Amino acid sequence: MEILKVENVTKKFGGFVAVNNVSFTVNRGETVAIIGPNGAGKTTLVNVITKKLEPDEGRVFFDGFEITRLPPHKITKLGLVRTFQVVNLFPTLTVRENMALAGLSAGATGEVRRVIEMLGLEEYTDRVVAKVPLGVQKLVELGTSLLLKPKMLILDEPVAGLGAEDRLNMVKVLSELKKSLNLIIIEHDMDVVFALVDRIIVMDKGRIIADGRPEDIRENKLVKEIYLGGE
Repeated sequence: MEILKVENVTKKFGGFVAVNNVSFTVNRGETVAIIGPNGAGKTTLVNVITKKLEPDEGRVFFDGFEITRLPPHKITKLGLVRTFQVVNLFPTLTVRENMALAGLSAGATGEVRRVIEMLGLEEYTDRVVAKVPLGVQKLVELGTSLLLKPKMLILDEPVAGLGAEDRLNMVKVLSELKKSLNLIIIEHDMDVVFALVDRIIVMDKGRIIADGRPEDIRENKLVKEIYLGGE
């Protein structure tokens, strides 16, 4: 049974069509990656789904509700939550304070300690976010998202800028989260994608050019030519 349905969504910027008549569904319990070259329309699509941008055409449904015209805070209340390519935290506040603010907005202040422990952030709890490593900042942002009580979490390049050890740790964390949450992952690191997802949607020039299991996408000739580096 589907939890997310995107129906004929188009988004234009002047004469440029960033997302061109895109349709897909995500089933409950499914972890999906959206991949494609830079400029393919991936982040614009997510911005439309989460209402950072209004679609020019098309509709979006989440958990049985049409959310096309809902404001972002109402979409978050329904359980559709996202992270960003660039960490979006309060840099002068501590890890605990950032988490507490997220928990307060969702009535989940009692969950802050549990989420900090689940993500292995205990040693950073009282450190100012601006002074902790990027890998820790990414986990803090993930933690603030989890405190919003998501049913689906959209992660925009969760391992971007991370070293090998931090990438492995993020994959480990997300592997656990996917057991209880729907995840949509936008990511260029194909090792991460193939390690985590059940299905891959490939975009190019605003359109979906392939949609299938990781093993099928790996062997797709068009995807190889456009994105995976040829034969």
